[in-house]
Amino acid sequence: MKQFARFIVRKWIRGWEDTRDQEVRSRYGVLEGWVSIAVNLVLSLIKGFFGILTGSVALIADSFHTLSDVSTSVVIVVSFRMAKKPSDASHPFGHGRMEAVATLVVAVLLLVVGIEVFESALDRILHPKAFQASWLVMGIIVLTVVIKELLARFSREMGRMIESATLEADFWHHRTDAISSVLVIAAFIGQRFGILHLDGAVGIVVTGMIVYAGWEIARKGVDDLLGTQPSDELVQKVKRAVREFSQVLDVHDLIIHEYGPTMVMSFHVVVSDKLSLKQGHALADRVEKAINERFRTHVTVHLDPVDTQDPELKKIREFLEGLLGKWEGSVSFHDLRTVVEDGGRNILLDLVVDPGMKNKEVEDLRCEIQEAVLKSFPLIRGVLFEVEPKYAR
Repeated sequence: MKQFARFIVRKWIRGWEDTRDQEVRSRYGVLEGWVSIAVNLVLSLIKGFFGILTGSVALIADSFHTLSDVSTSVVIVVSFRMAKKPSDASHPFGHGRMEAVATLVVAVLLLVVGIEVFESALDRILHPKAFQASWLVMGIIVLTVVIKELLARFSREMGRMIESATLEADFWHHRTDAISSVLVIAAFIGQRFGILHLDGAVGIVVTGMIVYAGWEIARKGVDDLLGTQPSDELVQKVKRAVREFSQVLDVHDLIIHEYGPTMVMSFHVVVSDKLSLKQGHALADRVEKAINERFRTHVTVHLDPVDTQDPELKKIREFLEGLLGKWEGSVSFHDLRTVVEDGGRNILLDLVVDPGMKNKEVEDLRCEIQEAVLKSFPLIRGVLFEVEPKYAR
């Protein structure tokens, strides 16, 4: 299916390689949506016809499940068309998060269908009815299962090509439909052996699958709307690209906002304090331009000058690295510097703690660092901390 999906994409989508471009992403989503609409309409009519013919509530429920996929595919087509709209005065970052809205709508539709199927299945359990389905009918349903599974895999491949949670949600829509059809076949076989309640029981199982898929999809949609941490892979790629500049000593406090394929990021770059203001500004411009071109984003760079020659500061840095290395969890520091006030010398540093650490653990860590530094370096009067926010990487 992967090769087939790529063949379709190359045949029908102009500029298919540039998946970060919102216009191209829109073409992917619209193509997947229309293919799903066409296939699901045909399958829903087939299932509905034979469901009425046989009197099977499980098959009728399965027909409605397939029909719900048509409505969600319509939502996908509309949302991808809206997502490609350019930025305007009210939406300066564009409309890329319409994909997340569509994901949430798909989930809600799934949950509604699940409730309706549950009501029908429960009624069939309480009031079982006998029905018969020929082997021909079951053979046709098996064929719909194969078609639906192929459609599900097509949607998944399309979603992976553009890293779209919306198309991933549509994949699960199709996959649960295929599985529910398999369960309908099981109900038909049970009827042949006089197990009348099996039809309603299968309907309940189908309901559980629909509701579970809807819940998982809704959770993903809400996460995308609220904003989540960028992937570790993306973070490391950006940091490696920044460190390619010889004058950059380190990079930290990376913050990434995603609006669909549109990214806005900022980070701090550690440089020698021997750089002039003009040299630092020129370096920041070069870094911004390189990252913008490589990741198709908009970057803001903040420079952190550090003293790399002060021997005492070097000893303190090595001491802190050894001390924090013994602490459980992901703990580190940066922006180590000293200031002289009223004849005394203070240390300033930014402390990076594990996101899972509790406030008391962070406070214990601060106290441990304070006591250890003051004990080992008598000339230091105090240690001043800034704890980094959890969204900075």
